[in-house]
Amino acid sequence: MEKVKGLQNATVHVEFKPAADGPSFYNLFSASSTTKVNEYFTMAINNGTALIEGRGADGSQFYGSYTDAPLKIRPGKYNSVTFTVERPRKDSPNGQVRLYVNGVLSRTNKKSGKFLADMPDVDKLQLGATNRAGELKWGSDLSIRNLTVYNRALTPEEVKKRSQLFDVIDIEPLLAEGAVLTEKQELFMSGVNGKPNSEGIKSYRIPPLLRTDKGTLLAGADQRRLHHSDWGDIAMVVRRSEDGGTTWQPTLTLTNLRDNPEAKDPQASSSLNIDMVLVQDPTTKRIFSIYDMFPEGRAVFGMPNKPQKAYQQVGDKHYQLLYKQGENQAYTVRENGEVYDANNQKTDYRVVVDPKEEAYRDKGDLYKREELLGNIYFAQSAKTPFRVAYTSYLWLSYSDDDGKTWSQPRDITPSIRQDWMKFLGTGPGTGIVLRTGEHKGRILVPTYTTNAISHLSGSQSSRLIYSDDHGETWQAGAAVNDDRTVGRRKIHSSTMNNRNTQNTESVAVQLNNGDVKLFMRGLTGDLQVATSKDDGQTWDKEIKRYNQVKDVYVQMAAIHTMHEGKEYIILTNSGGLKRTNGMAHLARVEDNGDLTWLHHRPIQKGEFAYNSLQELGNGEYGILYEHTEKGQNDYTLSFRKFNWDFLTKDPVYPTSVTIRDVRKLETEEEDAEQGILAMQFDSEVLVNAIPTLTLANGHKATFLTQADQKTLLFTFNKEDAGQEITGLMAGRIDSMHDLPVTLAGSRIPEDAKENPVETMNTVRENVSEEMTERKSEKDKLSLESSDRMVANSHLTSFAPRYLQSYVGDVIKTETKVPITTGWKQENGAWYFYTSAGEVVKGWHQEADKWYYLSSTGAMATGWVRDGNQWYYLSESGAMSTGWVESSGVWYYLHSNGSMATGWIKDGDHWYYQESSGAMRVNQWFQVGDKWYYVNESGRLAVNTIVDGYQVNSNGEWVNY
Repeated sequence: MEKVKGLQNATVHVEFKPAADGPSFYNLFSASSTTKVNEYFTMAINNGTALIEGRGADGSQFYGSYTDAPLKIRPGKYNSVTFTVERPRKDSPNGQVRLYVNGVLSRTNKKSGKFLADMPDVDKLQLGATNRAGELKWGSDLSIRNLTVYNRALTPEEVKKRSQLFDVIDIEPLLAEGAVLTEKQELFMSGVNGKPNSEGIKSYRIPPLLRTDKGTLLAGADQRRLHHSDWGDIAMVVRRSEDGGTTWQPTLTLTNLRDNPEAKDPQASSSLNIDMVLVQDPTTKRIFSIYDMFPEGRAVFGMPNKPQKAYQQVGDKHYQLLYKQGENQAYTVRENGEVYDANNQKTDYRVVVDPKEEAYRDKGDLYKREELLGNIYFAQSAKTPFRVAYTSYLWLSYSDDDGKTWSQPRDITPSIRQDWMKFLGTGPGTGIVLRTGEHKGRILVPTYTTNAISHLSGSQSSRLIYSDDHGETWQAGAAVNDDRTVGRRKIHSSTMNNRNTQNTESVAVQLNNGDVKLFMRGLTGDLQVATSKDDGQTWDKEIKRYNQVKDVYVQMAAIHTMHEGKEYIILTNSGGLKRTNGMAHLARVEDNGDLTWLHHRPIQKGEFAYNSLQELGNGEYGILYEHTEKGQNDYTLSFRKFNWDFLTKDPVYPTSVTIRDVRKLETEEEDAEQGILAMQFDSEVLVNAIPTLTLANGHKATFLTQADQKTLLFTFNKEDAGQEITGLMAGRIDSMHDLPVTLAGSRIPEDAKENPVETMNTVRENVSEEMTERKSEKDKLSLESSDRMVANSHLTSFAPRYLQSYVGDVIKTETKVPITTGWKQENGAWYFYTSAGEVVKGWHQEADKWYYLSSTGAMATGWVRDGNQWYYLSESGAMSTGWVESSGVWYYLHSNGSMATGWIKDGDHWYYQESSGAMRVNQWFQVGDKWYYVNESGRLAVNTIVDGYQVNSNGEWVNY
């Protein structure tokens, strides 16, 4: 006790195995007082989360909360938890503590560096139950493999080494017999590490997939040249496959509108198309591509507060309105592109409405007589005096030759848009055609709208547009939110301002009973499904929610299918905590139209966002989806196939751990009587009692050391080469996955040359509990039996120095394999290696940039939580500061990278970030007893009148 109590800097390392059904809270290691109930130090587990807590004589807390720390242990399996405390000066409590789980940093807290010396009444050290003023608390059925206390704080690299045997990867199941999940094909490849690909394209997004009546697959994409954001130079492109997705033809461009050479914003220098939907009319065989169009600017995030009128009706025709710089009157674009003024007089201006250039890039070009001035979709300037209303439009292209060529785009907005709509856009993916019912043959395309009251923050509403004349004319159905009762209020898409009732991008299917089901992206965290009984024109007021399927606020895909006379829905979406881990879900359609979810299968690990799904025939399905790996920008679009058996047959998990490989290692001493055997298992194992192998001839092989998570080294007599290994004579080899370990059936190789491996010079049998040879034995403290109290636990009596704390010293080789240092790309991810060849985890600084390496060492991108703070890592992995746009929402990162909430000032303007970090935009909101208004760009309104209300210089509403 006194040795540990006297430590100013320290490490406590515990290796243990908890019961699978143990209590929700239990202690691992603690120091406590037999007289004061709230004076103690504990390393404990709370609902699977490793935590630490320290309290002084007055019960005051030493450290910040760890109850919400990110890393959890593996229940029922071996784990390590490591605590370090660093206190630079003994006369000052300042310092920091760190907690690691299985070698990975879970949380750092800099509140203090206090430890047992700051607990004067502490008089007990214990494993398991804690003595709190004479009563044992927090006990558990716990196996303790090892407890080591060091008189210094180990570095993160040293803790990683100390815990390397506990760095375990979940066992991957095998596909069931007959189940198929093909390898992915990268159809649209983005650039890497923020740079463009060989064609100058930074990013691809928004994957629609369509199987045509000829069996051809059409894969579409947003081709985003400048960046992955929802504005800038974006073209509509497709690729074709005529052999079911085995091979794909080169990229075809439907549209790529002209760039403005004089654009003020180089990141938003083009008018653009975005968010494609593909659908085919089964009667005419015409294939439609419907997509959004925005003039030059930041698309949906740059729209004016009040919607501008976009069309003028003259007789039964709708004409595009043009606004001229310096004038209040509106002009119209008439037949042949002729421009008329407000007095219905033809002017000298004309607009290209019948484009001929490649990818129809000349659409909208503006001429005065024969002089090209610019383009009506450009931002207004002295050179380009006319512009269209800055709003969203719906355009349509079609193909009559199975997707080989495409028509010029046609604007279908006028018959769909209502004046109150601020935004009208597609729910990208694939449309459907009704198979049965009064409107059989109706084409349905998902869209959603916003109003000018709350726009994206409170009014997004799903609806369908439809055509009953094979795509010639289009109408809009009602929104799911129209006249919907929420609580005691009735809402409507045109006036609503309710964040949590929003539904956005969607996908439609028709059931055999004629019902149309709409699967919608929303903010409830679970799947939302609306039902229409009139072919998509109106919606039942109840939205069905299914908590068996997650929705992390991202677009999803769904199809209707039949199998052996029964009706099913297949839905694919992100299954992780954010846009990760693609899943395929199978639901049975019940007689009343409800869905019973049967199976949930993983189809893509890692990043997974938008996707599109199609039935390919013969029980096979194809999916096109957004994914990144190997440093790719957001995103590369990949394609893979799966079959019915994949959805319905459970994957096969191994039932035991077996030997994958046995190799005889060469040594320098060829004439030595003993050889060295490397035995590699097919999953992670752990030695807990020295194992001795029995051989078929009655001889034995003696344990030497554990080389890594899967490899054990043994010595054997060379005369036993070729002998079968029949089992264990003594000791124990445990599976880290709680599976039985099978040894029988393998043999000692006859000759090392038959199993070539690195030639070993020496195996260090004297590896101590030190992290390196430079650390001396004085760093480690031995705990005598009188210092331990084991309550509701047991300590494994296992003490050979070279095994108990084996830290992975490398086997030296004659080939002198160079140590990997710096950045290296491996298996689709980037890693950073120290000068010693160690993989870095946690935060890493290079020059003026910070990077975050995950628990596996892989470089993180996107959002990362460390402690109580969120950080955003760019596509290159560098920590971002300042403004960042993510999934259409703006966030602000402080100079230290942490996400801002509440009020922030940037330049001359104030902004307000919600508790989620999202910037409030275009709304009134209350802080304390004050009301404020922020405009479309998030800026606080000051010294002005908004909606008839006066705000003062502080932005506060003045209630006269």
